[in-house]
Amino acid sequence: MSNALAIATVTTALAQIVREAAQSIVDGADVITGRPTSSSGPVHCIHLFLYQVTFNGAMRNNDLPTRALDGTLITRPAAALDLHYLITAYGNETELEAQRMLGAVLRDLRARPVLTRAMIQNAIESQPFLSGSDLAEAVETVKFTPENLSIEDMSRFWSVFYQTPYALSVGYRGTVVVIETDDTVSTPVPVLKRGETNRGVETFTGPFPVMESVYFGMPTDVIGQSRPPSFPAARFGLSVIVRGCNLGGESTFLRFTHSKLNLICELDVSSADVSPTELKTTLPLPMENGSQTKWAPGVYTVTAIDRQQGGLFDKISNSLPIALSPTIAAIEPGTTITRDDEGTAALTITCTPRVHPTQQAILLLAGKETVGEPDALNPDKIHFLFRQAPAVTNAIVRIRIDNIESQPYIRIDVPGPSRFEFDPNQKVTIL
Repeated sequence: MSNALAIATVTTALAQIVREAAQSIVDGADVITGRPTSSSGPVHCIHLFLYQVTFNGAMRNNDLPTRALDGTLITRPAAALDLHYLITAYGNETELEAQRMLGAVLRDLRARPVLTRAMIQNAIESQPFLSGSDLAEAVETVKFTPENLSIEDMSRFWSVFYQTPYALSVGYRGTVVVIETDDTVSTPVPVLKRGETNRGVETFTGPFPVMESVYFGMPTDVIGQSRPPSFPAARFGLSVIVRGCNLGGESTFLRFTHSKLNLICELDVSSADVSPTELKTTLPLPMENGSQTKWAPGVYTVTAIDRQQGGLFDKISNSLPIALSPTIAAIEPGTTITRDDEGTAALTITCTPRVHPTQQAILLLAGKETVGEPDALNPDKIHFLFRQAPAVTNAIVRIRIDNIESQPYIRIDVPGPSRFEFDPNQKVTIL
């Protein structure tokens, strides 16, 4: 790190290298730090022109973050820069002085491409305006590398030098120059104790659990065995089987977190349902142990947690998204509904889990949709008025909440291979 005088210090030090190289070939040669011009100057000289400063791509963000959340400065901001130079030689063309001097410069920059601390200190002492430069104390040294400038690049360069004829030139880049501010950084107080018992940081060894996929099936499904196709989403009464690696431990459970509501539910995994590659738990049955208020339909993330050393430490897996679909637990007045004189069919759905007050319940029946209203006395029930209802027989009833639809089918395991069939309790006839 160095202060704002670093750029000028690098230019002065580079000028000394170029001057010594040119004078080793042509007596009396000099170096001018500035753009090439057509005005008269020394008969034999070299112009050293810093034409561009760019941010170093590898180190431009090394100092981030520089401030804490409360705005306190924790690290001095630093700018990592690359300096781009154009070296132009002038001399007697009959004796090829420009070419001779440029050859000496290329030779010495190839032999000494790094600015040593002695070179930087000599440059600072040679110019009074560099007093206070601390580039010699910087950790990063400045290195010079040639830049290949094409004909197009050269034409662009010299087109901006007004009325200045082209002269033999080469490009060099100096990297990296790190300029740091002089802001005061707040120093934290000393640490007197690490942890409650002064034991320091607790380190976990061994692999952490990783989940790869989730399967939804019946409570009778067993881990480690082939199973029928999965249900498309979770629902009350189904089992959830996660597959991955490094699963299980002293005490394992699955954490379900609702993506929109402040609902977090944890289900234990019994030792019989644990293996290194699979974990199984069963979602609660409808109306069981306050499940109506602890859960809500919608999208969840499921995470496997391996509790270590009696609950002191947890090994937490990655999270996978799942959908918990609503379930139609009951239909009132029954599976047969009679329309009134205006063609409106009224029905009440008991939904599990309970629809949250911020959620909207939509009934899907006979190709139409209608929005429901929760019962004022029983929030588990939702009333629907199905206006201009058509006469249908055994039509499938579905309910949609947060774009998650109920599953109006059941899995039949016997007799024969497992298969899915529509649930007769999820059908209505409208007269």
